[in-house]
Amino acid sequence: PAESSHPLAVRRPPTPHLPAPGWIDTAASADCAMHALDRWFVRFVDTNPSLRVRVGNPDELSSNHMGATLERLRHRVNAPETGVAEARDGGVITALNEEAVAGAALANKGGINLIVSYEAFAMKMLGGLRQEIVFARRQREDGKEPGWISVPLVVTSHTWENAKNEQSHQDPTIGEALLGEMSDTSRVLFPVDGNTAVAALREIYAGRGQLACLIVSKRDVENRFDAESAQRLIRDGAAHLIGDPAEAEVQLIALGAYQLDEAIKAQQHLAKMGKRACVTVILEPGRLRIPRDAMEAEFVDDDATVSTLFPQGLPRVILTHTRPEPMLGILRRIDNGPTRTHALGYIRRGGTFDVPGMLFANRCTWAHTVDAAATVAGWNREALLDPAQRAALDGTGDPKDLLSP
Repeated sequence: PAESSHPLAVRRPPTPHLPAPGWIDTAASADCAMHALDRWFVRFVDTNPSLRVRVGNPDELSSNHMGATLERLRHRVNAPETGVAEARDGGVITALNEEAVAGAALANKGGINLIVSYEAFAMKMLGGLRQEIVFARRQREDGKEPGWISVPLVVTSHTWENAKNEQSHQDPTIGEALLGEMSDTSRVLFPVDGNTAVAALREIYAGRGQLACLIVSKRDVENRFDAESAQRLIRDGAAHLIGDPAEAEVQLIALGAYQLDEAIKAQQHLAKMGKRACVTVILEPGRLRIPRDAMEAEFVDDDATVSTLFPQGLPRVILTHTRPEPMLGILRRIDNGPTRTHALGYIRRGGTFDVPGMLFANRCTWAHTVDAAATVAGWNREALLDPAQRAALDGTGDPKDLLSP
C-alpha cells in the first residue's frame, strides 16, 4: 500500500529531485551512452540522500561502464578489501544470480532502484519482473496507484555488440517479452545516444509503479539529439531526425543506436542517387501500439500524433534492434502492409562478429536498407546499388564492399 498504519508497511517515498540532464553538445565527438547514464545516476543519488539506493548487479558493472556508480555506492560485502570498491553497507548488490539481484532492487520499495544486466541474461529476471508488472497494473485497475518510484532495468552488452561469447550472449528477447505487457506499466525504450539515454532514465524516475527496460549501447555512438529534440522524442516516443516525411518518397525508421547509424547511411546514399528519404527514430514503440484497454489508450499517442509522425501510405523500412516480426506487431498502426512496409532486424544470425559483421549477417546494413527501400518504393535496385554491392547483398560477393556507401 502507498500509506498504511501497519508497522511493517512501506510508506510512499517522497518525490525524488531530478537533476538537470546535463545535455551533451551534439557537436561533440562520439560518446558512450552508458557513461552518460552513469554520470547522471550518481548526481541523482547525491541529490536524494534520504532515499536508500539499491543497484542490482548480476556481474560486470564496471564492464558495463557504470564505474562511477560502483565507486559511489560500492559492492555490499561482509569483509571489505582495502582498495576495492566494497563496503558492508554498500548499495550495489552483486551476485551471479539475476533473479536475486533483481529481487534486491524490487524489494526496496521505499527508495531508488536500478538494475543493470547484459541483455541476454536479463531474461533470467523476467518472471519476477512480470509479477511486479502484473500486480502494479492490477492496483491501478482497482484505483490504487502504486506508490514506489519506477524501476529501470538497463540492458547493455547487447545483441549487436557482444561477440566474444557468440550467440549465447546475443538475444533481444527481454525487450520483446516486456512489450507484451501493458505499456503504461511495462515500458521498453531504445535510446540512441547519451542525451536520449539520460532523458529516458530521468523520465522513468519521474514516474511511479512502472518497470522500464532501457536497451543501451555501451560503445561510443554519435550524439544525434540535442536537448529540444531529445525531450520531444521522450514526449511522443518518436521523432524525426533527418528530412520531412511530407516531402519524402520513403521513410526510414530506426529503433536502436546501430540501426540509426545504418538508416542515416542509407538516407545519405539515397540522396546521392536523387531519392528523398527521411529518418525517424522510435524511442518507445509502446506509445505507438494499438491500445488494448482504456488505461493503455491514455498512455499511447493519439491518432493525430501518429499520423503526423507517420503519414498514411508512405513506404517505410523499419530497422529494429529486436526481431522484426514482434516489432511489426507492436507497430501495426504504422504498417502499410507487406508491399509498402518492410522490417529488418535480428534473424538469429550471430557468432564472433563485430558490429558490422552482425549487421551484415542479419541483413541490416545500410545497403540492405536501400535494397528494402527500393522494394517498397518501387525503384530499380540496379540504379541504386552497384554490381559489387548487389553481389554482396545476394551472397555471391564480398561483404567488405558494404562497409561504407
